[in-house]
Amino acid sequence: MRILFIQQDVFKNYGTMLLSGILKKNGHECDILIDALERDLMKKIKLINPDIIGFSITSSIYSWMKETAKKIKSNFNKPIIVGGPHPTFFPELINEDFIDIVCIGEGEDAILELLDALEIKKDITKIKNLWVKKNGETYKNPIRNMIEDLDSIPHADRNLYNKYPLLKNQNTDVFMAGRGCPYNCTFCFNKAYNKLYEGKGKLLRRRSVSSIIEEIKKAIKINKKVDYIVFYDDTFILGPREWFNKFFVKYKQEVNLPFSVTVRANLVDEDIIRKLKLVGCNSVKMGIESADPYLREKILKKEVTNEQILNAVKIIKKNHIKFQFFNILGTPGETLKTALETYELSYKLHPHHAWCSLMHPFPGTELNEFVRKHNLIEKNHNFEDLDNSYFNTLPINIKNKREIVNLQKLFQFGIFFRIPTSVMKYLIKLHMDRLFGLIFKINYGIGVKRMDNLDWTYLFKVAIHSKNYFKK
Repeated sequence: MRILFIQQDVFKNYGTMLLSGILKKNGHECDILIDALERDLMKKIKLINPDIIGFSITSSIYSWMKETAKKIKSNFNKPIIVGGPHPTFFPELINEDFIDIVCIGEGEDAILELLDALEIKKDITKIKNLWVKKNGETYKNPIRNMIEDLDSIPHADRNLYNKYPLLKNQNTDVFMAGRGCPYNCTFCFNKAYNKLYEGKGKLLRRRSVSSIIEEIKKAIKINKKVDYIVFYDDTFILGPREWFNKFFVKYKQEVNLPFSVTVRANLVDEDIIRKLKLVGCNSVKMGIESADPYLREKILKKEVTNEQILNAVKIIKKNHIKFQFFNILGTPGETLKTALETYELSYKLHPHHAWCSLMHPFPGTELNEFVRKHNLIEKNHNFEDLDNSYFNTLPINIKNKREIVNLQKLFQFGIFFRIPTSVMKYLIKLHMDRLFGLIFKINYGIGVKRMDNLDWTYLFKVAIHSKNYFKK
């Protein structure tokens, strides 16, 4: 069977590469098309002539998927399967006439079972993790247990994106050492995901050291231009110290490339940061979200204190590792005062990059329930409103909304150029939306470059292709 994956963004999707890896190992064919890089998507689909077409989506790109899948359905009589975070929590997407199959949760075993069954024309209506539409009926199957042995999953298919020179020659590569997050942040899907899999296996899982090292070495051999590694784990340092001690030794001996990871302030200590530095970690990313303890701990339920943030930064700076903050403005209860306090915290701690988002209460999260219960968002706000808007708009109704949105656009710029809060509070009152938007995009690229060591040529080409895509 031949499956064709369709994606929007000009980035390697690690999850899609994993699916391709397991399918190819079992005799199936996989291909991919990136919408932003294609002049005529329908023509390319016709040339590839797949047996089935797949999308992996978050809520923020639902409307893109909807538009694209509709067009595909009008041109080709091919089954379409949709997986990823969004359909995991909204499998009712199966009711859309352009979707035939929805995959809930982990998709590796489900998609392999599906393609195996389709190849021999076997019934597909009883495959766990799948909702299947057939002959006017919808078959809603339960989810299977979590994949506890992550080493059983074949390595990600690093050749999947080779048709695109922009990605084939990229100087960084992405990996995941484990799965699972035990925290219950209200703005994140993890809480609902953990509930979905309750009683279905061990939540926190980690690959063996030999497995992840072997995959990295294999990837470097395929693309000799790789000089930097990015670990996509939600919280890389979450796990047994025995694993890390073994990993650090083996990584230094057999890989020895600089890398970046995501950490959590409450888990940072001198020992883990010092060892990360010794084996090549040169940047860490850490979620702060808000400087206001009430917003961070009571509304967002981040479970991180001011003391832990300050201590983590002290340790990271002491070990001379670059660090990035993740901030969010526009949380329910946010005021201009608390927003400026968040800016002031980054200004004082001076991260190498101060990423800042606008709050979007994604459907399926606890925060979404909160804002709807308190009438802080329009009742008709839906999935289509999310498409790429989390960079640009703030859907939550709060005071001083325009100034807070402007602060988000200027946040990284202000920290980089050391603009004090006393000046920033006047800048954000200006009516210069287009200029602020441009400043935000430029500083986003600078931040990615500084933290993940991406090549400037690659970033420039991504920006050009993304600009062309959004003109479609």
